[in-house]
Amino acid sequence: MTTPLRPSMDQTGLNLIRIVIGSYFLALSLDLVSGLDAATLFAALLPHATADLIGSTLLFCLSAALMAGLQLRLCALSLALLVFCSSLVQNLIIVTPDSLSAFWRDLTLATAVLLTYLTLGPGALRRASVLAHRARLRRAMAQRAINPRRITPQTVQKRPVQQEIRSALAASTLSRRPASHEDDAENIFANI
Repeated sequence: MTTPLRPSMDQTGLNLIRIVIGSYFLALSLDLVSGLDAATLFAALLPHATADLIGSTLLFCLSAALMAGLQLRLCALSLALLVFCSSLVQNLIIVTPDSLSAFWRDLTLATAVLLTYLTLGPGALRRASVLAHRARLRRAMAQRAINPRRITPQTVQKRPVQQEIRSALAASTLSRRPASHEDDAENIFANI
């Protein structure tokens, strides 16, 4: 018989998905792939070089923390908000079909980032960190008190055939035993 497949995914699979999503944003912050420009969010307040440095650094730090699973809920929310707001400023000021598809891509990636922690329960959220996870001893709660009892071995009854053989051997050794010439010497093999 085969066991039915569970509809859920293991923690390792969720960690791998989170690492792949985070690696895209990490490559985006290092300008290895084209896509979102995080500098557009800060371009109105700062010079372009400074805005690019701050946007790339923030995107890099948040994506690295997301990949490592450190403060997963806070990092995922912050990264999703950064991606959404940057894409909104970059693509929806002047709406064209190309900018709408880029916004749609960024919105999909932002929701994927949110899904990295929304599917986890409280216990799994604590174990989600790749770097800071430590195995902890968990106690199993007993339904009722357990009282130990002493186990005593039961005496094994010998089979009747064995008893007959032993009694016959004992009778034959007693009848064939020669008279001892030395009464004061003790035979250490007599009980065998």
